[in-house]
This record gives sequence, C-alpha cells and structure tokens, in this order.
Amino acid sequence: MNCETTRYARQMLVLGPLAQERIRESSALVVGAGALGCSCLPYLVGAGVGKVTVCDGDRVEASNLHRQVLFAEDDIGRNKAEAAASRLQAMNSGVAVFAMPRHCMYDDWTSDLIENHSIVVDCSDNIGTRYLLNDACFLAGKVLVSAAALGTEGSLTRWGKNGGPCYRCVIHRPSPLEARRRCTDQGVLGPVPGVLGALQALDVLRYVSKHDGVMNKMHIFDGTGLKPFGLPTRRPTCELCGDAQLIQSLQDSKLWARGQGLCVDLDETQQIMPVLRGRRNLLFKLIKCLLRCNFGNLLPSKPVSLHFANEITVLDLKKIIDTAASLTLVDVRDPAQFAICKLQSAISLPLRQIIETPGCAMSFLREKTTLDSPIYVLCRRGIDSRTATAELLKLGYTNACSVVGGLDAWRSSIDPQFPSY
Repeated sequence: MNCETTRYARQMLVLGPLAQERIRESSALVVGAGALGCSCLPYLVGAGVGKVTVCDGDRVEASNLHRQVLFAEDDIGRNKAEAAASRLQAMNSGVAVFAMPRHCMYDDWTSDLIENHSIVVDCSDNIGTRYLLNDACFLAGKVLVSAAALGTEGSLTRWGKNGGPCYRCVIHRPSPLEARRRCTDQGVLGPVPGVLGALQALDVLRYVSKHDGVMNKMHIFDGTGLKPFGLPTRRPTCELCGDAQLIQSLQDSKLWARGQGLCVDLDETQQIMPVLRGRRNLLFKLIKCLLRCNFGNLLPSKPVSLHFANEITVLDLKKIIDTAASLTLVDVRDPAQFAICKLQSAISLPLRQIIETPGCAMSFLREKTTLDSPIYVLCRRGIDSRTATAELLKLGYTNACSVVGGLDAWRSSIDPQFPSY
C-alpha cells in the first residue's frame, strides 16, 4: 500500500476505491467554525476531501472551548477560520485547507466562493445565514448540507435544486423573536452540535462519493437517534423556487432578509460604534441610511429604528450608574441569560413578556418607576433592547432608552472582566 491508500484503507473498505477518488476530487466550503464546524471539519479533512475551505469572521473566546473542540486556550483571540485551518492542515497535509477570515455576506465574493466548491456545508447555526446560503446555493445550483442544534435537539437536512422544497418552502418567514436571536443566546449541550456536525460530515461524504443522492430530506436528532421528518411539497408561492421567482440574485435575497429583521452582514451598527461613540445624532442618521433599500425607502419592519434621544451609549450609562442615587435599568434578556450574568442594578423584564403581556409588564414597571422617569433598557447586543424600547414607548414610557451595543459593549468599553457566554 502507498501512503494515501494506507491512510484511507478502512474508509475504502466501506466505500470502495472509486468512491475515495471522488472524495479526493471534491471540494467543500464549510461556513462556520463554531461547534458544528469543529466537529464536521476534522472528518472531512480526515476523509481526504481534496479542498476544504473554512469561512468564519469570529474570534475564539474562552466560552467557546467546551464545545468547539478544534481550539485550545492559546487560540483565544485568534480568528476561528485561521485557527481551525492551522489545526486541520496539521492533521492531513494531503488536503488543501484554506481559511477565509470573514463572514459570508450578500455579495459577489460569497457567490464566487460557493461557485468554486462542490458542496456547501452550513455550520453557522444562524437563521439569517441559513436563508443566505439557501438562496445562494439554489441560485448557484449547489447542494447545501445544513444542521441546527438547540438544547438537546437538532436537525440535519440536505437541500438541492431538484424540484423538491427549499428552506424557504418549509420556513418562509422567521418568527419575530427568532429573527432577532442567535443560537448562542438559547444555550446548547456541547455534544449535541458535536453529533450534528459529525452527521454533516457523514452526509457530505455520502453525497460526494455518490453513495446517496437523496435530496430535501430532514432528520431530527432527539438525543437517542435520528428519525425521518417529512417535508411539505414545494410551495408554488415561494419567493425563491416558486412559480414566480422573486429572488433572482443575492441582492434580492438581502432585501428580503432585511425586511425580516435578519442581519447576515454582521451588526453594522456595532461596526461603526467605536468611531461614533457619543455622537448619537449622526449614528441615528447612518442607521437610517443602512436600513434603506435600493429605491431609497426606509424598510417598514425590523430592525426597529429609534430616535437618537431614545438611545444611550454604555459610557453614558456608566456615568449615570456612578452618579445616580437610584435608576431603573431593565434587562430584557431571557431569565436563563439574566441568571448567568447581569449588571448589579438591573432588574429582569424579558422582551417576550413586554410583547405578549404588555399589561403585566406595565404593572411590573409601575412598582419600579413612573411613566415620565428614565428607563434604561439593556440586552446582550443592543438588538432586543431596541425592540423593547419601542414597545415601552408605545405604552407611554416616553423616557425609555436603549443601551447601544448591550452587555457586549459594556464588556468591551467598560469592564473587560464582565462575563461572556
């Protein structure tokens, strides 16, 4: 046996030499080097997929290490794609491993990247990215293997342009709460994305080796095994694959995503915050520009726009906390997140309660403050707090202010030791 045959001997016993050759000639784009990607990637590289590209713009944090098993403590602060690629290349020098240290966005770069690979693997576990990759792969005619993990459950789906349903056919609109949340906010048991990521790798190998060409089937992982889950038929009114196709480019997809409150191009407001800290009037004008579509019309739906008078930076909040004898600081994260970490003076009033039972929310606030007193609204990243502030304004709390950037901004600008999760 030569070196390559020896490396893949046991795999070839299962798949055969012809299948191994197909794997060697294939290329996989893996979007996301988090928990799913850290489980999926080693198996793709270990199996000898000819080219593997890792795409992720995030950096390794200490809170990642319990489930993102490609990284070690000395990787903290490094870009995830670069750290993963370095580790993967050391595992198999016969595979060309490339790092793309940025997020996929609605641009030609993403389209070209997808075009240059045999198959795309969505390991982002982010609903906004899921719509983006679904649209981009459909438009490019590429197969997409997608997984999601939450709590102790997950799902695995292989999407293909073969007359069956696409992701939009199944979930044609994200729920209002889901559109603003990321999977990291909900919590997950570490082994669950590990299992789903490994299953993604298995699904990729089965497809590229031509052992399984079945498309548009979803499997549910419930902690004890997988079971088939039937999908509905193709939806004729689907914006992407329906009879009257409305989404014909990634720009069309981007406009649709913004209309649903999704932000796949990163949180643009947070990107410009270091430059514009304290200049809230200018920030408000820029946010309005960012929310405008190509026809110059402000999108009427989420993300919510607030007047600059109803937003406050973490620097200003710190001054108020230091000087005020008492203040009303409302944390609108879920109770589980509030229990993990909170500012000392914060009280918990979840966004869900404000939206679904505004009467109860008002009763709660009446015990804490008055209608004309300042209320500072806080969440993890400053997204849910804007929605909550808009709802409080409707209820008559005219001095409600959203804390821009949320607890993430507090950690980066005020207290580097504040917990991250």
